[in-house]
Amino acid sequence: MALQDLTPQLRTRLNRVEHAVGIFVILATVLLVSGFGYYLFHTARAKGWFDVKAPFYTYVDNAGGFKVGDKVKMMGFEAGEITRITAMPPGSEEYFDRHFVYVEFIVRSHSIGYVWSDSKVRVNAGDLLGGRYLEILHGGWAGYTNRDGSKKILQAAYKFDGPRIAEMWVDQQGAYTNFNQHGKPYYLPADESLALTQRAEKLVSQAEAALPNILSLTNQVVALLATSTHTLSNLDARVAELRPVVSNANFLVASFHPVSSNVHRITANLTNPAGSLGTWLLPTNLNASAEQTLLSVRATLTEARTTFTNANALLADARRVMQTSDRTLAHADTNLTTLALNLDRSLSNLANLTSNLNAQVEANTNLLTQVSSAIQHTDQLMQGLKQHWLLRSAFKEKPPVKPKP
Repeated sequence: MALQDLTPQLRTRLNRVEHAVGIFVILATVLLVSGFGYYLFHTARAKGWFDVKAPFYTYVDNAGGFKVGDKVKMMGFEAGEITRITAMPPGSEEYFDRHFVYVEFIVRSHSIGYVWSDSKVRVNAGDLLGGRYLEILHGGWAGYTNRDGSKKILQAAYKFDGPRIAEMWVDQQGAYTNFNQHGKPYYLPADESLALTQRAEKLVSQAEAALPNILSLTNQVVALLATSTHTLSNLDARVAELRPVVSNANFLVASFHPVSSNVHRITANLTNPAGSLGTWLLPTNLNASAEQTLLSVRATLTEARTTFTNANALLADARRVMQTSDRTLAHADTNLTTLALNLDRSLSNLANLTSNLNAQVEANTNLLTQVSSAIQHTDQLMQGLKQHWLLRSAFKEKPPVKPKP
Protein backbone atom coordinates (compact mmCIF):
# COMPACT_ATOMS: atom_id res chain seq x y z
CA MET A 1 0.00 0.00 0.00
CA ALA A 2 1.45 3.35 -0.97
CA LEU A 3 1.86 6.10 1.59
CA GLN A 4 -0.43 8.36 -0.44
CA ASP A 5 -3.27 5.89 -0.08
CA LEU A 6 -3.23 6.30 3.75
CA THR A 7 -5.47 8.70 5.48
CA PRO A 8 -3.99 11.83 7.05
CA GLN A 9 -4.58 10.43 10.53
CA LEU A 10 -2.65 7.22 9.73
CA ARG A 11 0.17 9.17 8.13
CA THR A 12 0.44 11.35 11.25
CA ARG A 13 0.60 8.28 13.51
CA LEU A 14 3.17 6.59 11.25
CA ASN A 15 5.39 9.65 11.32
CA ARG A 16 5.30 9.66 15.10
CA VAL A 17 6.25 5.97 15.21
CA GLU A 18 9.10 6.58 12.81
CA HIS A 19 10.41 9.41 14.98
CA ALA A 20 10.24 7.18 18.11
CA VAL A 21 12.02 4.30 16.33
CA GLY A 22 14.71 6.65 15.08
CA ILE A 23 15.27 8.06 18.54
CA PHE A 24 15.48 4.49 19.98
CA VAL A 25 17.98 3.40 17.33
CA ILE A 26 20.08 6.50 17.97
CA LEU A 27 20.03 5.90 21.75
CA ALA A 28 20.88 2.21 21.28
CA THR A 29 23.75 3.13 18.99
CA VAL A 30 25.06 5.69 21.48
CA LEU A 31 24.82 3.20 24.36
CA LEU A 32 26.55 0.51 22.28
CA VAL A 33 29.35 2.86 21.32
CA SER A 34 29.67 4.07 24.94
CA GLY A 35 29.78 0.51 26.28
CA PHE A 36 32.36 -0.51 23.69
CA GLY A 37 34.41 2.57 24.52
CA TYR A 38 34.20 1.83 28.26
CA TYR A 39 35.24 -1.77 27.55
CA LEU A 40 38.20 -0.59 25.52
CA PHE A 41 39.16 1.90 28.25
CA HIS A 42 38.85 -0.69 31.04
CA THR A 43 40.80 -3.25 29.01
CA ALA A 44 43.50 -0.72 28.19
CA ARG A 45 43.81 0.31 31.81
CA ALA A 46 43.88 -3.33 32.95
CA LYS A 47 46.59 -4.13 30.42
CA GLY A 48 48.52 -1.00 31.37
CA TRP A 49 48.26 0.79 28.03
CA PHE A 50 48.08 4.13 29.84
CA ASP A 51 50.80 3.31 32.39
CA VAL A 52 54.41 4.38 32.13
CA LYS A 53 56.51 1.26 31.70
CA ALA A 54 60.10 1.01 32.91
CA PRO A 55 62.22 -1.78 31.36
CA PHE A 56 64.41 -4.07 33.47
CA TYR A 57 66.37 -7.22 32.80
CA THR A 58 68.07 -10.02 34.70
CA TYR A 59 69.86 -13.32 34.10
CA VAL A 60 68.79 -16.81 35.19
CA ASP A 61 70.39 -20.20 34.80
CA ASN A 62 67.35 -21.91 33.32
CA ALA A 63 64.35 -20.62 31.39
CA GLY A 64 62.16 -23.48 32.55
CA GLY A 65 58.87 -22.32 34.02
CA PHE A 66 58.98 -18.87 32.33
CA LYS A 67 57.13 -17.61 29.27
CA VAL A 68 56.51 -14.24 27.73
CA GLY A 69 53.53 -12.53 29.35
CA ASP A 70 54.02 -14.01 32.83
CA LYS A 71 53.28 -11.56 35.61
CA VAL A 72 56.06 -10.01 37.66
CA LYS A 73 55.17 -9.45 41.31
CA MET A 74 56.31 -7.10 44.03
CA MET A 75 55.19 -7.39 47.66
CA GLY A 76 52.46 -9.81 46.53
CA PHE A 77 50.99 -7.44 43.92
CA GLU A 78 51.31 -7.53 40.13
CA ALA A 79 53.97 -5.01 39.15
CA GLY A 80 54.57 -5.86 35.48
CA GLU A 81 55.14 -8.72 33.03
CA ILE A 82 57.89 -10.55 31.18
CA THR A 83 58.44 -9.23 27.66
CA ARG A 84 61.42 -11.21 26.39
CA ILE A 85 63.26 -14.46 27.13
CA THR A 86 66.45 -15.20 25.19
CA ALA A 87 69.36 -17.62 25.56
CA MET A 88 72.77 -15.95 25.58
CA PRO A 89 75.21 -16.87 22.81
CA PRO A 90 77.89 -19.40 23.87
CA GLY A 91 80.78 -17.06 23.10
CA SER A 92 79.39 -13.97 24.77
CA GLU A 93 80.83 -12.33 27.84
CA GLU A 94 77.61 -12.94 29.76
CA TYR A 95 77.80 -16.66 28.99
CA PHE A 96 81.28 -16.93 30.52
CA ASP A 97 79.95 -15.07 33.58
CA ARG A 98 77.40 -17.94 33.92
CA HIS A 99 74.55 -15.75 32.73
CA PHE A 100 72.82 -18.23 30.42
CA VAL A 101 69.30 -16.86 29.96
CA TYR A 102 68.37 -13.21 29.41
CA VAL A 103 64.96 -12.24 30.82
CA GLU A 104 63.56 -8.78 30.14
CA PHE A 105 60.45 -7.45 31.86
CA ILE A 106 58.64 -4.19 32.45
CA VAL A 107 57.42 -2.55 35.64
CA ARG A 108 54.42 -0.24 35.53
CA SER A 109 54.36 3.27 36.91
CA HIS A 110 52.68 2.44 40.24
CA SER A 111 55.61 0.19 41.22
CA ILE A 112 58.62 1.89 39.61
CA GLY A 113 59.26 4.06 42.67
CA TYR A 114 59.99 0.96 44.80
CA VAL A 115 62.91 -0.10 42.59
CA TRP A 116 66.24 1.32 43.79
CA SER A 117 69.87 0.49 43.25
CA ASP A 118 69.74 -2.11 46.05
CA SER A 119 66.72 -3.98 44.65
CA LYS A 120 66.95 -7.61 43.50
CA VAL A 121 64.84 -10.15 41.63
CA ARG A 122 63.90 -13.39 43.35
CA VAL A 123 62.93 -16.43 41.28
CA ASN A 124 60.18 -18.29 43.14
CA ALA A 125 58.46 -21.59 42.45
CA GLY A 126 54.94 -21.03 41.16
CA ASP A 127 53.19 -24.40 41.01
CA LEU A 128 53.75 -28.13 41.14
CA LEU A 129 54.12 -28.35 37.36
CA GLY A 130 57.44 -26.52 37.30
CA GLY A 131 56.12 -23.01 36.84
CA ARG A 132 58.12 -20.10 38.24
CA TYR A 133 57.67 -16.35 38.53
CA LEU A 134 59.77 -13.27 39.20
CA GLU A 135 59.37 -11.23 42.37
CA ILE A 136 61.08 -7.87 42.72
CA LEU A 137 62.46 -7.14 46.19
CA HIS A 138 61.84 -3.45 46.80
CA GLY A 139 64.79 -1.31 47.85
CA GLY A 140 65.32 2.24 48.97
CA TRP A 141 67.06 1.63 52.30
CA ALA A 142 69.00 4.86 51.92
CA GLY A 143 70.50 6.19 55.14
CA TYR A 144 70.86 2.77 56.72
CA THR A 145 74.33 1.53 57.65
CA ASN A 146 76.40 -1.20 56.07
CA ARG A 147 78.14 -3.93 58.05
CA ASP A 148 81.24 -1.77 58.34
CA GLY A 149 79.19 1.10 59.84
CA SER A 150 79.22 3.34 56.77
CA LYS A 151 76.03 4.93 55.49
CA LYS A 152 74.30 3.42 52.48
CA ILE A 153 74.07 5.76 49.50
CA LEU A 154 71.30 4.47 47.23
CA GLN A 155 69.59 5.90 44.17
CA ALA A 156 66.24 5.31 42.49
CA ALA A 157 66.43 3.28 39.29
CA TYR A 158 64.51 5.83 37.22
CA LYS A 159 63.63 9.51 37.47
CA PHE A 160 60.45 10.96 35.99
CA ASP A 161 59.79 14.20 34.17
CA GLY A 162 56.05 14.50 34.48
CA PRO A 163 54.35 11.42 32.97
CA ARG A 164 57.49 10.09 31.22
CA ILE A 165 60.82 8.60 32.24
CA ALA A 166 63.62 11.14 31.95
CA GLU A 167 66.76 9.55 33.45
CA MET A 168 68.10 6.13 34.46
CA TRP A 169 70.72 5.33 37.07
CA VAL A 170 73.89 3.68 35.72
CA ASP A 171 75.84 1.76 38.36
CA GLN A 172 79.06 1.67 36.32
CA GLN A 173 79.11 5.45 35.94
CA GLY A 174 77.67 6.23 39.36
CA ALA A 175 75.36 8.86 37.90
CA TYR A 176 72.10 9.33 36.03
CA THR A 177 71.98 9.33 32.22
CA ASN A 178 69.33 10.19 29.66
CA PHE A 179 66.97 7.27 29.30
CA ASN A 180 66.31 7.69 25.58
CA GLN A 181 70.03 8.00 24.78
CA HIS A 182 71.06 5.04 26.92
CA GLY A 183 68.57 2.72 25.27
CA LYS A 184 69.18 -0.24 27.60
CA PRO A 185 67.02 -1.53 30.49
CA TYR A 186 68.13 -1.33 34.11
CA TYR A 187 69.84 -4.48 35.45
CA LEU A 188 68.60 -6.25 38.60
CA PRO A 189 70.59 -9.22 39.98
CA ALA A 190 68.63 -12.46 40.38
CA ASP A 191 68.32 -14.71 43.40
CA GLU A 192 67.28 -17.96 41.74
CA SER A 193 65.76 -20.95 43.52
CA LEU A 194 64.95 -24.38 42.17
CA ALA A 195 61.54 -25.22 40.80
CA LEU A 196 59.23 -27.47 42.75
CA THR A 197 59.80 -30.33 40.29
CA GLN A 198 63.55 -30.07 40.78
CA ARG A 199 63.09 -29.92 44.52
CA ALA A 200 60.83 -32.95 44.35
CA GLU A 201 63.40 -34.77 42.24
CA LYS A 202 66.10 -33.91 44.76
CA LEU A 203 63.86 -35.11 47.57
CA VAL A 204 63.20 -38.38 45.72
CA SER A 205 66.94 -38.85 45.26
CA GLN A 206 67.49 -38.37 48.97
CA ALA A 207 64.67 -40.83 49.68
CA GLU A 208 66.27 -43.39 47.36
CA ALA A 209 69.58 -42.90 49.14
CA ALA A 210 67.89 -43.38 52.51
CA LEU A 211 65.84 -46.40 51.37
CA PRO A 212 68.52 -49.03 52.28
CA ASN A 213 68.64 -47.67 55.80
CA ILE A 214 64.85 -47.84 55.98
CA LEU A 215 64.92 -51.46 54.79
CA SER A 216 67.51 -52.37 57.41
CA LEU A 217 65.33 -50.65 59.99
CA THR A 218 62.33 -52.72 58.89
CA ASN A 219 64.46 -55.88 59.21
CA GLN A 220 65.31 -54.84 62.76
CA VAL A 221 61.62 -54.26 63.44
CA VAL A 222 60.81 -57.76 62.13
CA ALA A 223 63.48 -59.25 64.39
CA LEU A 224 62.11 -57.28 67.31
CA LEU A 225 58.61 -58.59 66.59
CA ALA A 226 59.92 -62.16 66.51
CA THR A 227 61.68 -61.64 69.85
CA SER A 228 58.52 -60.13 71.28
CA THR A 229 56.49 -63.15 70.11
CA HIS A 230 58.95 -65.53 71.79
CA THR A 231 58.85 -63.44 74.96
CA LEU A 232 55.05 -63.50 74.99
CA SER A 233 55.03 -67.30 74.63
CA ASN A 234 57.39 -67.60 77.60
CA LEU A 235 55.20 -65.21 79.52
CA ASP A 236 52.16 -67.42 78.81
CA ALA A 237 54.06 -70.38 80.26
CA ARG A 238 54.93 -68.40 83.38
CA VAL A 239 51.31 -67.37 83.74
CA ALA A 240 50.26 -71.02 83.59
CA GLU A 241 52.76 -71.77 86.36
CA LEU A 242 51.38 -68.94 88.47
CA ARG A 243 47.81 -70.20 88.32
CA PRO A 244 48.18 -72.46 91.45
CA VAL A 245 49.66 -69.51 93.31
CA VAL A 246 46.66 -67.44 92.31
CA SER A 247 44.34 -70.22 93.50
CA ASN A 248 46.10 -70.27 96.89
CA ALA A 249 45.82 -66.53 97.04
CA ASN A 250 42.09 -66.79 96.38
CA PHE A 251 41.82 -69.34 99.23
CA LEU A 252 43.70 -66.99 101.56
CA VAL A 253 41.41 -64.17 100.58
CA ALA A 254 38.38 -66.37 101.29
CA SER A 255 39.86 -67.27 104.70
CA PHE A 256 40.42 -63.63 105.43
CA HIS A 257 36.76 -62.86 104.79
CA PRO A 258 35.58 -63.59 108.42
CA VAL A 259 38.38 -61.41 109.77
CA SER A 260 37.32 -58.64 107.45
CA SER A 261 33.72 -59.11 108.61
CA ASN A 262 34.79 -58.70 112.24
CA VAL A 263 36.86 -55.68 111.38
CA HIS A 264 33.86 -54.28 109.51
CA ARG A 265 31.65 -54.85 112.56
CA ILE A 266 34.20 -53.16 114.85
CA THR A 267 34.53 -50.20 112.50
CA ALA A 268 30.73 -50.00 112.29
CA ASN A 269 30.58 -49.78 116.08
CA LEU A 270 33.33 -47.20 116.07
CA THR A 271 31.40 -45.02 113.63
CA ASN A 272 28.73 -44.43 116.31
CA PRO A 273 29.25 -40.80 117.39
CA ALA A 274 28.06 -41.37 121.02
CA GLY A 275 31.47 -42.32 122.49
CA SER A 276 31.65 -45.70 120.78
CA LEU A 277 35.46 -45.89 120.88
CA GLY A 278 35.59 -45.21 124.63
CA THR A 279 32.76 -47.70 125.30
CA TRP A 280 34.58 -50.34 123.30
CA LEU A 281 37.95 -49.73 124.99
CA LEU A 282 36.59 -49.13 128.56
CA PRO A 283 33.77 -51.33 129.98
CA THR A 284 31.10 -49.86 132.28
CA ASN A 285 32.72 -50.84 135.62
CA LEU A 286 36.14 -49.75 134.43
CA ASN A 287 34.62 -46.50 133.25
CA ALA A 288 33.11 -45.84 136.74
CA SER A 289 36.43 -46.66 138.42
CA ALA A 290 38.20 -44.39 135.99
CA GLU A 291 35.75 -41.59 136.77
CA GLN A 292 36.33 -42.01 140.55
CA THR A 293 40.07 -42.09 139.97
CA LEU A 294 39.86 -38.96 137.88
CA LEU A 295 37.80 -37.25 140.62
CA SER A 296 40.41 -38.23 143.22
CA VAL A 297 43.17 -37.04 140.95
CA ARG A 298 41.29 -33.79 140.41
CA ALA A 299 40.93 -33.27 144.22
CA THR A 300 44.59 -34.12 144.69
CA LEU A 301 45.55 -31.68 141.98
CA THR A 302 43.38 -29.02 143.67
CA GLU A 303 45.11 -29.62 147.03
CA ALA A 304 48.48 -29.64 145.33
CA ARG A 305 47.58 -26.38 143.62
CA THR A 306 46.62 -24.90 147.03
CA THR A 307 49.83 -26.23 148.57
CA PHE A 308 51.87 -24.80 145.72
CA THR A 309 50.07 -21.48 146.19
CA ASN A 310 50.89 -21.43 149.91
CA ALA A 311 54.44 -22.51 149.21
CA ASN A 312 54.68 -19.74 146.68
CA ALA A 313 53.47 -17.25 149.32
CA LEU A 314 55.96 -18.66 151.85
CA LEU A 315 58.72 -18.41 149.30
CA ALA A 316 57.73 -14.82 148.65
CA ASP A 317 57.82 -14.07 152.43
CA ALA A 318 61.14 -15.90 152.74
CA ARG A 319 62.43 -13.87 149.80
CA ARG A 320 61.40 -10.66 151.56
CA VAL A 321 62.98 -11.89 154.85
CA MET A 322 66.16 -12.77 152.98
CA GLN A 323 66.19 -9.34 151.39
CA THR A 324 65.71 -7.76 154.85
CA SER A 325 68.45 -10.03 156.26
CA ASP A 326 70.72 -9.03 153.44
CA ARG A 327 70.16 -5.37 154.22
CA THR A 328 70.65 -6.04 158.00
CA LEU A 329 73.82 -8.00 157.34
CA ALA A 330 75.01 -5.20 155.13
CA HIS A 331 74.39 -2.67 157.94
CA ALA A 332 75.91 -5.07 160.53
CA ASP A 333 78.90 -5.56 158.33
CA THR A 334 79.27 -1.80 158.12
CA ASN A 335 78.88 -1.43 161.92
CA LEU A 336 81.31 -4.29 162.62
CA THR A 337 83.77 -2.69 160.29
CA THR A 338 83.41 0.62 162.15
CA LEU A 339 83.64 -1.16 165.55
CA ALA A 340 86.74 -3.02 164.44
CA LEU A 341 88.30 0.23 163.33
CA ASN A 342 87.43 1.89 166.68
CA LEU A 343 88.73 -1.15 168.62
CA ASP A 344 91.88 -1.03 166.58
CA ARG A 345 92.34 2.62 167.48
CA SER A 346 91.59 1.84 171.21
CA LEU A 347 94.11 -1.01 171.21
CA SER A 348 96.61 1.30 169.58
CA ASN A 349 96.00 3.89 172.31
CA LEU A 350 96.23 1.18 175.01
CA ALA A 351 99.45 -0.05 173.52
CA ASN A 352 100.79 3.47 173.55
CA LEU A 353 99.64 3.86 177.17
CA THR A 354 101.24 0.62 178.29
CA SER A 355 104.37 1.48 176.41
CA ASN A 356 104.46 4.85 178.13
CA LEU A 357 103.77 3.22 181.50
CA ASN A 358 106.46 0.68 180.84
CA ALA A 359 108.82 3.49 179.97
CA GLN A 360 107.97 5.32 183.19
CA VAL A 361 108.35 2.13 185.22
CA GLU A 362 111.69 1.46 183.65
CA ALA A 363 112.65 5.07 184.31
CA ASN A 364 111.50 4.98 188.02
CA THR A 365 112.54 1.63 189.52
CA ASN A 366 111.30 2.57 193.06
CA LEU A 367 107.85 3.55 191.92
CA LEU A 368 106.27 0.17 192.66
CA THR A 369 107.87 0.00 196.12
CA GLN A 370 106.58 3.44 196.96
CA VAL A 371 103.12 2.59 195.68
CA SER A 372 103.09 -0.61 197.74
CA SER A 373 104.23 1.30 200.86
CA ALA A 374 101.53 3.93 200.20
CA ILE A 375 98.87 1.22 199.95
CA GLN A 376 100.05 -0.43 203.19
CA HIS A 377 100.11 2.89 205.02
CA THR A 378 96.64 3.68 203.70
CA ASP A 379 95.39 0.31 204.95
CA GLN A 380 96.93 0.94 208.36
CA LEU A 381 95.29 4.39 208.38
CA MET A 382 91.91 2.86 207.64
CA GLN A 383 92.35 0.26 210.35
CA GLY A 384 93.30 2.95 212.82
CA LEU A 385 90.26 5.04 211.88
CA LYS A 386 88.04 2.03 212.47
CA GLN A 387 89.50 1.72 215.99
CA HIS A 388 89.00 5.41 216.76
CA TRP A 389 86.01 6.07 219.00
CA LEU A 390 84.81 8.97 216.96
CA LEU A 391 84.68 7.10 213.68
CA ARG A 392 83.91 3.63 215.00
CA SER A 393 80.20 4.02 214.38
CA ALA A 394 80.79 4.90 210.76
CA PHE A 395 82.52 1.59 210.13
CA LYS A 396 80.12 -0.54 212.20
CA GLU A 397 78.61 -3.39 210.19
CA LYS A 398 74.81 -3.75 210.20
CA PRO A 399 73.46 -6.93 211.73
CA PRO A 400 71.65 -9.35 209.36
CA VAL A 401 67.84 -9.01 209.19
CA LYS A 402 66.06 -11.67 211.14
CA PRO A 403 63.16 -13.37 209.48
CA LYS A 404 59.72 -12.71 210.97
CA PRO A 405 58.18 -15.60 212.82
